[in-house]
Amino acid sequence: MPKFTIDTKSEQNPTQTFEKIKKFLETDQDLKKFDPKLQCTFNASQLKGEAKGSQFKANISVNPNADNSKCVVSIEVDLPLMLTPFKGKVQETLQKKLAKALA
Repeated sequence: MPKFTIDTKSEQNPTQTFEKIKKFLETDQDLKKFDPKLQCTFNASQLKGEAKGSQFKANISVNPNADNSKCVVSIEVDLPLMLTPFKGKVQETLQKKLAKALA
């Protein structure tokens, strides 16, 4: 399965960022349209999550900086081989949506 990682900086503290990412993944209708079987699980104490569906899976982590005031969101996505031609579009769309969710 082809993998790609998206790293996005957040100016908010890690807990606020995690909650925004969680809400985005649980409520985004475009993700649900892409994969209606999408299921998300989250571990707030570790600031990590996982999204699994029939079309892809993704690991999410919020990584605080040294003083815990800002962070970086990392999303590692695994796509099935048949979606490889759409990897660039999926990556671009996810980056835009992630930036909007963190704004």
